Amino acid sequence: MPELPEVRVVVKNLNENILNKKIKYIEVVKEKIFKEKPINEFRKSLENATIKSIENKGKHIVFIFDNDYVLISHLRMEGKYKYYSNKTENHKHLMTKFIFTDDTELHYLDSRMFGTFHLRTIQNYDSILPLSKLGNEPQDVDLDELFKKLQKSTTSIKTKLLDQTYVLGLGNIYVDEALFASKVHPLSNSNKIPKNKLKEILDNSFKIMEKSYLHGGSTIHTYESFNNKSGNYQDYLLIHNDKIKTCLVCKNKTSKIKVNGRGTYLCNKCQVVY
Repeated sequence: MPELPEVRVVVKNLNENILNKKIKYIEVVKEKIFKEKPINEFRKSLENATIKSIENKGKHIVFIFDNDYVLISHLRMEGKYKYYSNKTENHKHLMTKFIFTDDTELHYLDSRMFGTFHLRTIQNYDSILPLSKLGNEPQDVDLDELFKKLQKSTTSIKTKLLDQTYVLGLGNIYVDEALFASKVHPLSNSNKIPKNKLKEILDNSFKIMEKSYLHGGSTIHTYESFNNKSGNYQDYLLIHNDKIKTCLVCKNKTSKIKVNGRGTYLCNKCQVVY
Protein backbone atom coordinates (compact mmCIF):
# COMPACT_ATOMS: atom_id res chain seq x y z
CA MET A 1 0.00 0.00 0.00
CA PRO A 2 1.51 3.36 -0.98
CA GLU A 3 2.29 5.49 2.07
CA LEU A 4 2.92 9.23 2.31
CA PRO A 5 6.32 9.33 0.51
CA GLU A 6 5.00 7.22 -2.36
CA VAL A 7 1.84 9.33 -2.71
CA ARG A 8 3.94 12.50 -2.72
CA VAL A 9 6.02 11.05 -5.57
CA VAL A 10 2.85 10.19 -7.51
CA VAL A 11 1.57 13.77 -7.01
CA LYS A 12 4.88 15.18 -8.21
CA ASN A 13 4.68 13.12 -11.41
CA LEU A 14 1.03 13.99 -11.98
CA ASN A 15 1.87 17.69 -11.69
CA GLU A 16 4.67 17.29 -14.21
CA ASN A 17 2.41 15.59 -16.75
CA ILE A 18 -1.24 16.64 -16.48
CA LEU A 19 -1.40 20.01 -14.72
CA ASN A 20 -3.48 22.55 -16.71
CA LYS A 21 -4.95 19.86 -18.94
CA LYS A 22 -8.69 19.92 -19.71
CA ILE A 23 -10.71 16.71 -19.46
CA LYS A 24 -12.58 15.91 -22.65
CA TYR A 25 -14.14 12.63 -21.54
CA ILE A 26 -14.08 10.19 -18.63
CA GLU A 27 -14.25 6.57 -19.76
CA VAL A 28 -15.37 4.27 -16.96
CA VAL A 29 -14.55 0.56 -17.03
CA LYS A 30 -15.44 -0.26 -13.41
CA GLU A 31 -17.95 1.93 -11.58
CA LYS A 32 -17.06 0.42 -8.18
CA ILE A 33 -14.35 2.96 -7.38
CA PHE A 34 -16.62 5.99 -7.92
CA LYS A 35 -18.28 6.59 -4.55
CA GLU A 36 -21.53 8.21 -3.37
CA LYS A 37 -22.59 9.81 -6.65
CA PRO A 38 -23.63 8.37 -10.05
CA ILE A 39 -21.07 8.29 -12.83
CA ASN A 40 -23.02 10.88 -14.81
CA GLU A 41 -22.52 13.40 -12.01
CA PHE A 42 -18.74 12.83 -12.04
CA ARG A 43 -18.77 13.34 -15.83
CA LYS A 44 -21.00 16.42 -15.72
CA SER A 45 -18.80 18.02 -13.06
CA LEU A 46 -15.35 17.19 -14.47
CA GLU A 47 -15.65 17.01 -18.24
CA ASN A 48 -14.59 20.32 -19.84
CA ALA A 49 -12.90 21.30 -16.58
CA THR A 50 -9.18 22.05 -16.33
CA ILE A 51 -6.90 20.68 -13.60
CA LYS A 52 -5.73 23.75 -11.70
CA SER A 53 -3.67 22.03 -9.00
CA ILE A 54 -2.80 18.57 -7.67
CA GLU A 55 -1.79 18.07 -4.06
CA ASN A 56 -2.01 15.47 -1.36
CA LYS A 57 -3.48 15.31 2.10
CA GLY A 58 -1.78 12.35 3.69
CA LYS A 59 -2.37 9.40 1.39
CA HIS A 60 -5.20 11.11 -0.51
CA ILE A 61 -4.53 12.73 -3.89
CA VAL A 62 -6.56 15.91 -4.41
CA PHE A 63 -7.27 17.21 -7.94
CA ILE A 64 -8.62 20.77 -7.92
CA PHE A 65 -10.37 22.03 -11.06
CA ASP A 66 -10.96 25.50 -12.45
CA ASN A 67 -14.74 25.16 -12.00
CA ASP A 68 -14.28 24.63 -8.22
CA TYR A 69 -14.92 20.90 -8.28
CA VAL A 70 -12.48 18.63 -6.48
CA LEU A 71 -11.72 14.95 -7.15
CA ILE A 72 -10.23 13.01 -4.22
CA SER A 73 -8.37 9.83 -5.11
CA HIS A 74 -7.11 7.16 -2.71
CA LEU A 75 -4.88 4.43 -4.15
CA ARG A 76 -5.51 1.95 -1.30
CA MET A 77 -3.57 -1.30 -1.82
CA GLU A 78 -2.77 -1.48 -5.53
CA GLY A 79 -3.94 1.69 -7.27
CA LYS A 80 -1.61 3.35 -9.77
CA TYR A 81 -1.68 5.97 -12.51
CA LYS A 82 -0.27 5.72 -16.02
CA TYR A 83 -0.02 8.61 -18.46
CA TYR A 84 -0.02 8.15 -22.23
CA SER A 85 0.69 10.72 -24.91
CA ASN A 86 -0.89 8.44 -27.52
CA LYS A 87 -3.95 6.19 -27.55
CA THR A 88 -3.07 2.77 -26.16
CA GLU A 89 -4.69 -0.60 -25.52
CA ASN A 90 -6.52 -1.01 -22.25
CA HIS A 91 -4.60 -2.69 -19.46
CA LYS A 92 -6.37 -5.67 -17.84
CA HIS A 93 -6.54 -3.75 -14.54
CA LEU A 94 -7.87 -0.51 -16.03
CA MET A 95 -10.62 1.06 -13.91
CA THR A 96 -11.07 4.39 -15.68
CA LYS A 97 -9.33 6.75 -18.05
CA PHE A 98 -9.33 10.52 -18.21
CA ILE A 99 -9.02 11.63 -21.83
CA PHE A 100 -7.78 15.20 -22.25
CA THR A 101 -8.56 17.66 -25.01
CA ASP A 102 -5.05 17.22 -26.43
CA ASP A 103 -5.82 13.46 -26.73
CA THR A 104 -3.34 12.48 -24.03
CA GLU A 105 -4.75 10.09 -21.44
CA LEU A 106 -4.44 9.37 -17.73
CA HIS A 107 -5.34 5.80 -16.79
CA TYR A 108 -6.14 4.57 -13.31
CA LEU A 109 -5.32 0.87 -12.75
CA ASP A 110 -6.23 -1.17 -9.70
CA SER A 111 -5.92 -4.96 -9.58
CA ARG A 112 -7.69 -5.17 -6.22
CA MET A 113 -10.34 -2.50 -6.98
CA PHE A 114 -9.99 -1.02 -3.47
CA GLY A 115 -9.17 2.49 -4.67
CA THR A 116 -11.73 5.28 -4.37
CA PHE A 117 -12.81 8.50 -6.08
CA HIS A 118 -14.91 11.08 -4.21
CA LEU A 119 -16.38 14.20 -5.83
CA ARG A 120 -16.34 17.37 -3.75
CA THR A 121 -16.24 21.15 -4.19
CA ILE A 122 -13.56 23.64 -3.20
CA GLN A 123 -15.90 24.88 -0.47
CA ASN A 124 -16.38 21.54 1.30
CA TYR A 125 -13.69 19.05 0.32
CA ASP A 126 -11.64 19.31 3.51
CA SER A 127 -14.55 19.79 5.90
CA ILE A 128 -16.37 16.51 5.21
CA LEU A 129 -15.23 12.91 4.90
CA PRO A 130 -12.94 11.43 3.75
CA LEU A 131 -10.60 14.33 4.66
CA SER A 132 -12.31 16.05 7.58
CA LYS A 133 -11.13 13.79 10.40
CA LEU A 134 -7.53 13.37 9.27
CA GLY A 135 -4.74 14.42 11.62
CA ASN A 136 -1.50 16.19 10.74
CA GLU A 137 1.70 14.87 9.23
CA PRO A 138 4.44 14.13 11.81
CA GLN A 139 6.23 17.49 11.48
CA ASP A 140 2.95 19.35 12.07
CA VAL A 141 1.53 17.30 14.94
CA ASP A 142 0.88 19.15 18.20
CA LEU A 143 3.03 17.09 20.57
CA ASP A 144 1.17 18.08 23.72
CA GLU A 145 -2.19 17.32 22.17
CA LEU A 146 -1.10 13.92 20.84
CA PHE A 147 0.55 13.00 24.15
CA LYS A 148 -2.66 13.89 25.98
CA LYS A 149 -4.75 11.72 23.63
CA LEU A 150 -2.41 8.76 24.07
CA GLN A 151 -2.69 8.95 27.86
CA LYS A 152 -6.23 7.62 27.51
CA SER A 153 -5.24 4.45 25.60
CA THR A 154 -3.51 1.17 26.38
CA THR A 155 -3.61 0.25 22.69
CA SER A 156 -0.22 -0.50 21.17
CA ILE A 157 1.76 2.51 19.97
CA LYS A 158 2.04 1.01 16.49
CA THR A 159 -1.74 0.75 16.16
CA LYS A 160 -2.17 4.39 17.20
CA LEU A 161 0.51 5.61 14.81
CA LEU A 162 -1.27 3.84 11.96
CA ASP A 163 -4.50 5.68 12.83
CA GLN A 164 -4.67 8.57 10.34
CA THR A 165 -6.69 10.67 12.79
CA TYR A 166 -3.68 10.68 15.16
CA VAL A 167 -0.73 11.00 12.76
CA LEU A 168 -1.24 11.46 9.04
CA GLY A 169 0.68 9.61 6.35
CA LEU A 170 2.33 6.83 8.33
CA GLY A 171 1.74 3.29 7.12
CA ASN A 172 3.09 -0.11 8.03
CA ILE A 173 6.58 0.32 6.59
CA TYR A 174 7.41 3.71 8.07
CA VAL A 175 5.88 3.03 11.49
CA ASP A 176 8.22 0.03 11.81
CA GLU A 177 11.16 2.13 10.67
CA ALA A 178 10.36 5.05 12.98
CA LEU A 179 9.85 2.83 16.02
CA PHE A 180 13.11 1.01 15.32
CA ALA A 181 15.00 4.31 14.94
CA SER A 182 13.45 5.48 18.22
CA LYS A 183 14.18 2.16 20.03
CA VAL A 184 10.51 1.65 20.93
CA HIS A 185 8.84 -1.76 20.81
CA PRO A 186 5.68 -1.65 18.63
CA LEU A 187 3.60 -3.42 21.31
CA SER A 188 4.34 -0.74 23.92
CA ASN A 189 1.22 0.68 25.54
CA SER A 190 0.49 4.10 24.07
CA ASN A 191 -0.08 5.65 27.50
CA LYS A 192 3.35 4.50 28.67
CA ILE A 193 5.34 6.36 26.02
CA PRO A 194 7.16 9.37 27.58
CA LYS A 195 6.59 12.70 25.88
CA ASN A 196 10.26 13.07 24.90
CA LYS A 197 10.17 9.60 23.32
CA LEU A 198 6.96 10.47 21.45
CA LYS A 199 8.70 13.55 20.06
CA GLU A 200 11.58 11.33 18.95
CA ILE A 201 9.16 9.01 17.14
CA LEU A 202 7.56 11.96 15.32
CA ASP A 203 10.94 13.45 14.41
CA ASN A 204 12.19 10.12 13.08
CA SER A 205 8.95 9.57 11.17
CA PHE A 206 9.40 12.87 9.35
CA LYS A 207 13.11 12.32 8.60
CA ILE A 208 12.57 8.77 7.32
CA MET A 209 9.62 9.64 5.10
CA GLU A 210 11.39 12.70 3.73
CA LYS A 211 14.41 10.59 2.80
CA SER A 212 12.11 7.99 1.22
CA TYR A 213 10.42 10.69 -0.88
CA LEU A 214 13.81 11.86 -2.16
CA HIS A 215 14.54 8.26 -3.20
CA GLY A 216 11.22 7.86 -5.01
CA GLY A 217 9.54 5.87 -2.23
CA SER A 218 9.85 2.21 -1.31
CA THR A 219 9.02 -0.28 -4.05
CA ILE A 220 7.82 -3.34 -2.17
CA HIS A 221 5.63 -5.89 -3.95
CA THR A 222 3.81 -4.05 -6.77
CA TYR A 223 4.20 -0.35 -5.98
CA GLU A 224 5.27 1.93 -8.79
CA SER A 225 5.11 5.69 -8.63
CA PHE A 226 4.14 6.52 -12.21
CA ASN A 227 4.47 4.87 -15.62
CA ASN A 228 6.46 1.88 -14.32
CA LYS A 229 8.85 4.03 -12.28
CA SER A 230 10.08 2.40 -9.08
CA GLY A 231 11.55 3.92 -5.95
CA ASN A 232 14.65 2.59 -4.22
CA TYR A 233 14.20 3.48 -0.56
CA GLN A 234 13.63 -0.22 0.15
CA ASP A 235 17.43 -0.46 -0.14
CA TYR A 236 17.74 1.86 2.88
CA LEU A 237 15.17 0.22 5.17
CA LEU A 238 16.73 -0.79 8.48
CA ILE A 239 14.11 -3.20 9.84
CA HIS A 240 11.01 -3.60 7.63
CA ASN A 241 12.50 -6.08 5.20
CA ASP A 242 12.27 -9.88 4.99
CA LYS A 243 15.93 -9.96 4.00
CA ILE A 244 17.11 -8.40 7.27
CA LYS A 245 17.50 -11.48 9.45
CA THR A 246 19.87 -9.94 12.01
CA CYS A 247 19.63 -6.45 13.48
CA LEU A 248 21.88 -4.00 11.68
CA VAL A 249 22.66 -2.33 15.02
CA CYS A 250 23.16 -5.13 17.58
CA LYS A 251 23.37 -8.22 15.33
CA ASN A 252 20.60 -9.90 17.33
CA LYS A 253 18.09 -11.97 15.37
CA THR A 254 15.17 -9.86 14.14
CA SER A 255 11.54 -10.85 14.65
CA LYS A 256 8.34 -10.60 12.66
CA ILE A 257 5.06 -10.50 14.56
CA LYS A 258 1.49 -9.39 13.95
CA VAL A 259 0.24 -6.14 15.47
CA ASN A 260 -3.45 -5.62 14.87
CA GLY A 261 -3.17 -7.91 11.86
CA ARG A 262 -0.20 -6.09 10.32
CA GLY A 263 3.13 -7.80 9.67
CA THR A 264 5.59 -6.04 11.99
CA TYR A 265 9.39 -6.20 11.99
CA LEU A 266 11.45 -5.44 15.09
CA CYS A 267 14.53 -6.14 17.18
CA ASN A 268 13.60 -7.31 20.67
CA LYS A 269 17.01 -6.30 21.98
CA CYS A 270 17.15 -2.73 20.63
CA GLN A 271 13.49 -1.83 21.01
CA VAL A 272 12.24 -1.25 24.56
CA VAL A 273 8.75 -2.21 25.74
CA TYR A 274 7.09 0.68 27.58
